[in-house]
Amino acid sequence: MVTFLPDLGTTRFNYSELIHPKLYGSLPSASRPQLPVLKPVDVASIVPIRLVPFHEAYAHKDYGAVVHFYIYDKHFLCVLRHPERYLDFFQKCRAVIAPDLSQYADMSAQERYLSAYINRAFARYLQDKGVVVIPNVTWSLPDSYGYSFTGIPQYSPVAINCNGILKHDVSKYLWYRGYEQAVSTLHPSLIIRYGTRMPNEHSDVSLYFCNERLMKLRHGS
Repeated sequence: MVTFLPDLGTTRFNYSELIHPKLYGSLPSASRPQLPVLKPVDVASIVPIRLVPFHEAYAHKDYGAVVHFYIYDKHFLCVLRHPERYLDFFQKCRAVIAPDLSQYADMSAQERYLSAYINRAFARYLQDKGVVVIPNVTWSLPDSYGYSFTGIPQYSPVAINCNGILKHDVSKYLWYRGYEQAVSTLHPSLIIRYGTRMPNEHSDVSLYFCNERLMKLRHGS
């Protein structure tokens, strides 16, 4: 079977460490790219009061917060390398937002797809182990829409992040285009929005959370 696994010698990540066939199953074929399907979550059970990045929540065993991965990849690659080692922690958490392994515009289409696959496969693995997982809706270039929004439950809570786009007009354009496509495709009942509030968002269904790292830098705390 031909897979989307690229030449590992030229990739930004060592994908061979992040793929776990025994836990996730085999990769889809190149002729039919797809991502694992996530289960919907109930709004009442997951509306977060606090969002805490994984590395801080794990260090302090903060089980009451909703854990997110909107942080540098290096802070959670350990989880993607060894999912079973961290399963007990996630099972004790109130909820977890699915991971956000980076998909850069200068990556090949194969690399971007594989990052998306790992994000989704890990999230489904947690769901199958009883963890409450909020689907993280993420995309890269428009060619990713075909798989990025397929398998995310409709009319259900989702999370969306906008970190890293504000400094570049092209990044903002691509974010807005993907955001509108995601909303029109998924019709989310709630959007847990992490990062700066953007103009003309669907704020009527959004719950906003600031980037804790930027707030600390701005206020020196």
